[in-house]
Amino acid sequence: MISALFIYSLRGELLISKNVKPTQKSMAEIFRIQVINNLDVRSPVLTLGSTTFHHIKSAGNLWIVSVSRSNADSAAIWEFLHKLSALLQAYNLDSEKDMKEEFMTCFELLDVLLEEGVPMDTEFNNVASQMSVKPAIPADAFNSFTESIANGAGFIPRSRLLKKRSSSLFSQDSIQEQHSKVPWRVSGIKYKKNEVFLNVKENISILVSKDGSILKSYVDGTVETTTHLSGMPVCRFGLNDALSVTSPFYDGSPEVVNKKAIPKAAAGSVMLEDCKFHQCVQLDKFQTDRTINFVPPDGTFELMRYHVRENLNLPFKITPIVTVSRSGSVEYRITIKSLFPGKLSAKDVQLRIPVPPETVDCNFSTSNGKCKFVAAESAIIWQFGKYLGLTENSISATAIPAKGYQMKLDKWSKPSISLTFEVLMFSNSGLVVRFFDILQKDKNYNLVKWIRYISRSGAYEVRY
Repeated sequence: MISALFIYSLRGELLISKNVKPTQKSMAEIFRIQVINNLDVRSPVLTLGSTTFHHIKSAGNLWIVSVSRSNADSAAIWEFLHKLSALLQAYNLDSEKDMKEEFMTCFELLDVLLEEGVPMDTEFNNVASQMSVKPAIPADAFNSFTESIANGAGFIPRSRLLKKRSSSLFSQDSIQEQHSKVPWRVSGIKYKKNEVFLNVKENISILVSKDGSILKSYVDGTVETTTHLSGMPVCRFGLNDALSVTSPFYDGSPEVVNKKAIPKAAAGSVMLEDCKFHQCVQLDKFQTDRTINFVPPDGTFELMRYHVRENLNLPFKITPIVTVSRSGSVEYRITIKSLFPGKLSAKDVQLRIPVPPETVDCNFSTSNGKCKFVAAESAIIWQFGKYLGLTENSISATAIPAKGYQMKLDKWSKPSISLTFEVLMFSNSGLVVRFFDILQKDKNYNLVKWIRYISRSGAYEVRY
């Protein structure tokens, strides 16, 4: 529990003092002498007897200090101090001059955030709705300030700061009410048509050696969700990850859009690693039955991130043959083959072929696509507006040096051939959305679901 909160200028002038419990006036002076004026102090916490000072320095060079006399959770207090610092930025109170001019706004903000010394709801939208002054930045900009806060928590549960349920300050009902809040979604939302858009976006990175063996390959994926749902729905969402194929909710009939477009994924399971979820996801449900239960924010948000390294579906195969002629020019013969189903197509396909820096011109012939030599980049760029599945194309090119000039191939680093692309309705990892539904929905609650898979290139490189 926080007994007092102080805000100092960089020089140590006390700007804001809020005493939640009776606190000696000398406490503010003690911190200024022991920490601000002491250049040797580097620790963010100072304990003197039974009094503990937790402090941070804001981006505007303000000292934000909490004073506690109980055995409080230090991590929770620092979390609150960083959230307070971000809120001060949102209200343009992050400098000494602004704090002196608008100190009443700061006191109003502290009254909203603290109740009897316990941090309450610090979620931006909820705080802004209780303030008489509007913030200077929108909610999206505020979220960028708070990315470093652990787990992206929007509020701090009271129980983290309380030693025990003390005296009669709070009833158990009020604590449960605080925990039951959903700060990322307002109540009373209504839509004529209830829709959910799921975009499974994956970036595949691969490095192929000169002999054709794969040195490294992995997929970084995100599930981006856009919800237009009425009320306060509890959504349930399932994937074919390796630990959930035996889930009791799985009935053996995956609910996917254009199922034939992802034949390998529909037949197997995927080993997900490093899963990170939006704060709305109930992690205990995911750990027990591997289903993702959540009350979604209204609009677009990132539901989860994941990483996959095994059993990847490669969209393209590149086979390069590079030789040096007797005249000193470098000759290329490169074949590119698409491995995804024939009814799919890739767009914005570009193969970048490095050439020696001494190259002044290139001769090339291609079976399809557009090709050009970019001298400034020392590369041949081969482009396709649309590349159909299960097709193969080749290019023959010769890098020509200046007349009478010998290429220094022994000093050439031979950068890898790289490929960029985007394929719709193809999953590099094999991940498939098995189901998406709403728990305990009304009979008249009709849900329309749209699921799209987007495969893009990360660092897709081949050595030669």
